[in-house]
Amino acid sequence: MKKSLIALLLLAGIVAFFSMLPTPQAEQRKPRHTIIEGATVFDGVHWLSNTDVAFQHGLITDVGKKLNHKYPDATVVNATNKYLIPGLIDAHTHTWDDALVQAAKYGVTTEMDMFSDTRFSASERPKRNQHTIDTQQADIFSAGTLVTSPKGHGTEYGVVIETISQASEAQAFVKARLAEGSDYIKIVYDVKQRHMPSIDKQTLRAVIKATHQAGKLAVVHISDHQSALDAVHAGADGLVHSFMDDVDVRPLATMMKNKQQFIIPTLSILAAGAGQHVNAQLLDDFAKQPRLKSRELVEQLTNLSGRPPHRAAFERAKANVRALAQAGVLILAGTDAPNVGTAHGISLHGELALLVKGGLTPTQALKAATSNVAVAFNLTERGFITQGMKADFVLLDKDPTVDITHTRAISSVYKNGHLINYASRQLEQLKTNTLISSFDSDLSANLSTHWQLTTDARFSGDSIGQIKHINDAGYSSHLALSGEVGKKLSYAWSGAYLALDASYDLSDINSLALKTKGTAGRYKLLLFTQKQPMRPIDVAFDVSEQWQQANISIGHLPPETLASVNGIGIVAVQPMTKFELFIDDIWFK
Repeated sequence: MKKSLIALLLLAGIVAFFSMLPTPQAEQRKPRHTIIEGATVFDGVHWLSNTDVAFQHGLITDVGKKLNHKYPDATVVNATNKYLIPGLIDAHTHTWDDALVQAAKYGVTTEMDMFSDTRFSASERPKRNQHTIDTQQADIFSAGTLVTSPKGHGTEYGVVIETISQASEAQAFVKARLAEGSDYIKIVYDVKQRHMPSIDKQTLRAVIKATHQAGKLAVVHISDHQSALDAVHAGADGLVHSFMDDVDVRPLATMMKNKQQFIIPTLSILAAGAGQHVNAQLLDDFAKQPRLKSRELVEQLTNLSGRPPHRAAFERAKANVRALAQAGVLILAGTDAPNVGTAHGISLHGELALLVKGGLTPTQALKAATSNVAVAFNLTERGFITQGMKADFVLLDKDPTVDITHTRAISSVYKNGHLINYASRQLEQLKTNTLISSFDSDLSANLSTHWQLTTDARFSGDSIGQIKHINDAGYSSHLALSGEVGKKLSYAWSGAYLALDASYDLSDINSLALKTKGTAGRYKLLLFTQKQPMRPIDVAFDVSEQWQQANISIGHLPPETLASVNGIGIVAVQPMTKFELFIDDIWFK
């Protein structure tokens, strides 16, 4: 009996011990649902009263009534007397710096970029496919490098880009853009542009054909009625501006409707071009929400570069949009931010108001900034509030169907199911003796990214290069570069580039150190920043044929210049021709 009692006690102790251990089910338990309860919901097409929206893992799982009974363990957000709309989509922007962060704060959770630095879009593009991460920024789709003629629009910004001269180059040109990662192709076509040349009609047709053969959309920048007609006849999928011509647009509208072509009017930028001060009310409305710090954007939104007012021209622009909408042409909301008179995020709310003044209903305007964009660009998981879509929402305190300016009464914004935080984001300040790369096993860096080849070939240069990781028995593992600096461009280069996983504050750093050897001569360190993402800071340094430590001084640079570095390059430049460069440990001193 005593032995039996002891055995039972031992068994009870074992059971108690194992009962306290975490079970596989507990370890694998999914995060609880969140339910936004009782809101008036715009699902991208219809308005649904007193409706709940449940989401988990960054995706919408359910839309319906009284979902708390279906998900009893859910976190519930009371949205009674509030209005829930899909995360807004700006269909025409140019994106760099902290644009995506700023956009999200104003409820813009996706941006369609129409021309920017391909390095930026390449680094940000993967985030759009991740549902659960708390990015605190909008997703990006990008055209990358636009299609334009030599000295045409897009070449005037101080950044050398590849251009196209004739129709026979279309296939190779489009292939190069897609190799860079372009999600769609943007073409500049302006037959009446006085100050800059444009591609001709044959080249326009050839580029659109090559784009469609590659299974991508072709959108065309126009600024006048004749250019719009040519682009529509050539088979463009959409126009990325409207125009101010005093013409009967009904034949164009009928043609676009029949061909299922869309237009992004960008009334915001047309207003700025016509010298119309349309942002005063926009700023006043958002000034009531101090957390958004809209007053920091006053200069950007009111600076019209001294353009004379042309009210009649802008009224024609709105009338043309009205005619297009009445004909059933799909209208998309886009701002062309951050061009003069516009800013990321905030200006889309101004664009919605301009579209309503142009003849759209508030619900049609909301569709233009949500579901219409998703349909036009074949986007998945966004633009609608339905099961399987991203949990990207804007919760409003006022009814936007009564007054479209009520989209400015933002209660909260959700991105991937995470609330947007309105506190100022401080850039991480890197300290001295921070190791960037050791190259012990591969080309990765300690900042969640890796080194890759960069040459001027992306700007039609003729430099070439090769990058690889090697393990030399005579020395530790390291990065090896080889190539030839071309002569086609005066600023030619070939080397290695590291796109950082975020922007970093290097204002406390005195120098970048690296162990190196190679073809003797002068090379350059390039630092890319938020302020000048396409014009890097460059600092020269010398390399010898023997391994040595190079200390590249950056402490003399203005602190504000180093406050937001998001990319590092180490390159060979002219007068160097053929070269080899070997790099080991890289660190900040």
